[in-house]
Amino acid sequence: MFPLTIFSSLLTSLPYIVTYIFGLIPPILYWGIVMETSKLPTWMVLKKAAEELTKKGKTSFTRKELTMFAKKNIDPSRPETSLDFEVDLVTVNSNSKDRYKDPEKLFLFRISRGRYTLYDPDIHGPLEKYLEPHHYLPTRKLVLSQISEILENKGYKVQIILQHRKPLTPDIVADNGKKTAVWVIDPGTDQATQLKNLAYAIGSALLSSNGIYDEIIITGPSFIINKIPEKVKQMLRSLGIKLAILREERRYTLVF
Repeated sequence: MFPLTIFSSLLTSLPYIVTYIFGLIPPILYWGIVMETSKLPTWMVLKKAAEELTKKGKTSFTRKELTMFAKKNIDPSRPETSLDFEVDLVTVNSNSKDRYKDPEKLFLFRISRGRYTLYDPDIHGPLEKYLEPHHYLPTRKLVLSQISEILENKGYKVQIILQHRKPLTPDIVADNGKKTAVWVIDPGTDQATQLKNLAYAIGSALLSSNGIYDEIIITGPSFIINKIPEKVKQMLRSLGIKLAILREERRYTLVF
């Protein structure tokens, strides 16, 4: 008889198998390791809750209303303390030093003490207005050190290049028998600077794709990487240049 435990495991895995086969929602790859996407990040739980509250006609809501609605209707397993902590991180005009820099994760606007609404750039002003005063956070050194830690955990010997960079020099050079160059678009800078750095990184990577490095990676926030036209992405891939999203979830991680 077919073991019940195996049958149960197959049933549990079926949605992921079907999804993977048909390519509807590709699995997230963390440096080659397939991670399950079933559990939403806390910021996404709050975003879904805020959007649903707004659809119900509640265009503004208290912090408590938002977190309770999220726990009751989106993810009952999520601790309310975790949801409450996240509110400041996803609020455009928050004063929190840990506030996210990725625009995708900034969707709330504080209209008064303890009361919020969905952020609308047409009403509240462009995102840059709120991000630029905090462009020094996080420091480039912090971002590079966290990326280096990821590479070191994968067995790479890592060299960070912080100052006096020569033309074409990457931010990180890693070696595990193969020499890897990494250009990092600093998420702590304003969008105009990030776009300029993206152009510099792509140009440097193209000029370095002639055998200097065995592997080349360009990484940056999702909204910057997603600005690269698909045809350009295909060209970069054909030249062996990988693009990785620099994901911010308390710490930075690379997502290919």
